[in-house]
Amino acid sequence: MTRDSAHLVIPSLLPVPSLDGARRILVIQPHYDDADIAAGGTLATLADSGAAIRYCTVLDDLVGVIDETLSDEDAAASLLRDQRAAAAIIGVNELTHLGFPDAGNWSRFDVRPHLFREIRDFRPDVIFTADPWLSVEAHRDHWEVGSVAAEAAILFGIPKLPSSSASVDAAWRTAPPFDLRAVVFFYTDEPNTLSPIDGTWDRKSAAVSEYRAQFSAEELPQLVTTLDAKAAQVARVGVGAGRLPAGTTRAEALKVIDPRTLHGAR
Repeated sequence: MTRDSAHLVIPSLLPVPSLDGARRILVIQPHYDDADIAAGGTLATLADSGAAIRYCTVLDDLVGVIDETLSDEDAAASLLRDQRAAAAIIGVNELTHLGFPDAGNWSRFDVRPHLFREIRDFRPDVIFTADPWLSVEAHRDHWEVGSVAAEAAILFGIPKLPSSSASVDAAWRTAPPFDLRAVVFFYTDEPNTLSPIDGTWDRKSAAVSEYRAQFSAEELPQLVTTLDAKAAQVARVGVGAGRLPAGTTRAEALKVIDPRTLHGAR
């Protein structure tokens, strides 16, 4: 037996899936703005290529609404207006909401059946979610949603685990099987895929600028400026490493994996 203090990285036997040709994309996000902030340029590109996209927002976002005079009902309506406007810009076809408490007390075992329903109903070939294994992330909403989404991606096909909808389960049991071929993690510090977004940056920035319920008029331009700087940094690193074409000025960093790598070493 050979011993060494250095760590080795053993790559997966399974190749990194390509997002080219993605037809049905389910985005499972903690909050209503996360996917657009982290991967809006990529999702707009995929929408332009013909993919149908559904955003499933797990939490109700009420804690983040900056106007404290609003009732919960009015705050929820404001959030929905923001999200619908942003979705139209990105090219998102459907929005669903699970309504679990933002920054609150919720269990993954309560959320998971709803995610089974989303997957069995929408039949995605690609799922996007937050990376639960980001090395530094203090917000439980992010890593817990990413974790339960990843688990749902490998367990949804087990009939003994019911979803939150008996009718969806009945239809799923009799429908032809579908191939979930990729899980894409955004908010990641271990990317294996760099996605150029020069052609969709303007739409990403416009979509993010719609999130007025949670960001003030001063904060939104600062957020867009920060995202622009990050996209430029990713592009510089990618071009320098030969991972992106010369001349790319903005990109997003993603971790794209075969779902089979989510359970045991493959």
